[in-house]
Amino acid sequence: MENRPRSSSRLPGPAVLFRLLEQESPDATDYYYLLVEFRRHQTYDRNYCLKLIDVARESEVSWGMRRLVVLLLEHQVLKLHPDNLAEFKLLFESLNLKANNNRVNKSVLLEGYSSTDIRQFTLELRRKLARLNRVHEKIQAPNTSESDWHEFIKVSQEDCKLSLARYLFTADEVVDEILDRLQITDGVRDLDPEEPRYMAEETSRALALLPDYEATILRRLCETANVYWVSEDTCAEINSLVEYPLTTVVVVIKPPGSNLEFEIKRAGLRGRNSLNVVYARRGYTVAPSHRLSGGSMQWLLRYESRNGTKLSRIYRLVHDTEAPMANYISRSTISSVPVEDDEVQTLTYFTDPQAFGPEFSRMRVAMKESLVAFGKEGYVNLPSLPGDLGLTAQFVGTVTPGQAILCGTTSFRLDRLDKYLAANGAEDYFKRLQKAYSALDAKLFADAIMEEILGCYQPPTVSYRSYEQYVTAAFAVAENRKRADQVYLSLLKQIAKFWGTLLAIRGYSRGESFVARNVGLRSVWEQGQWKVNIIFMDHDALVIPNSDNGAFYAHGDLHNMQLDERYIWERSHRERFADSEVGRLQRIYRVAEALDTQGEQLAQVALRDAYKKTQRALLTKPELQRLFTKGVREKLLDWDTLVNGYLRINGNKSAVTRWKNKMRKMLAEKGYREDAFDVYLEVMAKNRAFLERQSYLFAPERKRVSA
Repeated sequence: MENRPRSSSRLPGPAVLFRLLEQESPDATDYYYLLVEFRRHQTYDRNYCLKLIDVARESEVSWGMRRLVVLLLEHQVLKLHPDNLAEFKLLFESLNLKANNNRVNKSVLLEGYSSTDIRQFTLELRRKLARLNRVHEKIQAPNTSESDWHEFIKVSQEDCKLSLARYLFTADEVVDEILDRLQITDGVRDLDPEEPRYMAEETSRALALLPDYEATILRRLCETANVYWVSEDTCAEINSLVEYPLTTVVVVIKPPGSNLEFEIKRAGLRGRNSLNVVYARRGYTVAPSHRLSGGSMQWLLRYESRNGTKLSRIYRLVHDTEAPMANYISRSTISSVPVEDDEVQTLTYFTDPQAFGPEFSRMRVAMKESLVAFGKEGYVNLPSLPGDLGLTAQFVGTVTPGQAILCGTTSFRLDRLDKYLAANGAEDYFKRLQKAYSALDAKLFADAIMEEILGCYQPPTVSYRSYEQYVTAAFAVAENRKRADQVYLSLLKQIAKFWGTLLAIRGYSRGESFVARNVGLRSVWEQGQWKVNIIFMDHDALVIPNSDNGAFYAHGDLHNMQLDERYIWERSHRERFADSEVGRLQRIYRVAEALDTQGEQLAQVALRDAYKKTQRALLTKPELQRLFTKGVREKLLDWDTLVNGYLRINGNKSAVTRWKNKMRKMLAEKGYREDAFDVYLEVMAKNRAFLERQSYLFAPERKRVSA
């Protein structure tokens, strides 16, 4: 390109701007002229925009510089008046978005826009770009400070926040950039012979619902059985293109200009040993699923994907909308493990001291202890094999290390958001990153978190004195406070709808699907607006009863349902409630007492509506009925009838006797065991407190009388 300055000594403009740019990109000198020209344009300039588009598409330009150029372009687009449709048409043509007849491509509908009409699309695009007005508005002023430019450049590093990047970076370029930040070894496609037919249908559906851009990226990642591992180049900072979220062993992908996220579960540990074996930690034995540290067990991945997909399908068939769950796209069995810029076969890795490294002896002790425990727990099916290799073969044969790729996850888990918005949130975050930080860094971190939990966010106009003071000021902004209250109530209804659906089919997760570390928030662009959704992940303890006889095993299942309630919102213990989903959401959104009461009432209504709607659907929708046995369908309402009657007993002995006789007869006619009523009666008495809290679920629906 002509007229490009070639040395920093000749560059016009303040030296500080070039210094900031040089930190971001190795080719800063070649493209510094774009920022110099940028400073001269106080209004929209077509030729400058076209120049930015050309540079953003250049594959030879560094990734960092291309991202910055996209943000410069978005700044220019926001200067263009929405009524100037002729200019927007030219812009959309340059971005390959323009179709015929004053419409843009239909693909934008899958991206979250509500219309292909150019005028409506223009308004929604500007609304989406305006989400970053917190940085754009600061650099429009003539006295733009160094910290303002630092913030602008910092935000440009968050690929997912750059709305126009998806039209300027090709999917293949994005995949190449992703792969450069990971380690890759061989794997084998995991094909489950017992997998239900609908699993493939649900995977195809999940891919079909993705925008073309994200679908292409995901398909490329899944087209081989390769296994992806965290590397030293994998960043842990929030909103990175490839992120290794703090306190996890997964890698998440956040494509440019997208609110969607993909998860690689699990992606190993940092350091010398990507995989390890752990039997006990800090004096406590770990759960069986955590003994293969850094990796997943094949049978557990199969179980989780099978049951999670089934629940997702049930939810959609009941509510005619997608479930707030991640979708399981592919699974691979791990054939080899990365070791010092190379890879070795899994058996060799766990058997050869030189391959594994200094911690080999400790790992082998944990392996022996784990195998003994697996045997007692009924997991080991392999015969005892002699020698060191035999021990490894037994362990690897038992756990069968595997990896899954999911879409629709979120790295913003409730436990981390709760921590990040606490008084020492920034300190905790940067300490875990092992990174020094400034007051500006802490402020930018707070802005990013607030933006995620609110969807739309207005930063406070206060001087930053401390992290706690700044976050408090952010919530005090009237627009943010109103938004926080709305989002909080919406999230409670989403939680209730999901749990109500699971309860109605007598399902549970022993708390695993609802514990704060496995549930997260995600800002999404839907129908031309920002909203916040809750996402339930990690369903490795999910149970959906489906016995042939259809009887509800209340004796064991009620306890597990109470664990779900405990991790959702159960209030009988203050400390437990504080760690529950709703307890954490109340701290995250700083909920007032009046809103807490309102939210509890709304949640109860949503829970009952979902519960009853699910039961009606299971009794009337053939496609849903095919997922359950005839016995389950025929006995679905029996438990509700029993509980409703039990909770209504008023002490009248004659009435109680009549009720008991009626229930015994009902159960006998439906083929229950002779002692079923007595067992149920004992279970109801033992769990009365739980049943009373949910009593509004069990009352029969009133029949609607037509006019």
